[in-house]
Amino acid sequence: MIEPTETENKETLDMFIKAMKQIAKESDKNPEILKSAPHKTPIKRLDEVKAARDLILKYNFD
Repeated sequence: MIEPTETENKETLDMFIKAMKQIAKESDKNPEILKSAPHKTPIKRLDEVKAARDLILKYNFD
């Protein structure tokens, strides 16, 4: 469930609705496209289990 903030204007909400409708159409045609998303990011999907088990914590003391 997605709830926009009260500060979003109608134009922004309309663009968001348009994007959600496009995603729904694409997922009806090809459900695998959502399962393999995201497509245009440097890191595809994070392995949250590995991240939780193999913590790499760094703090810059500068």
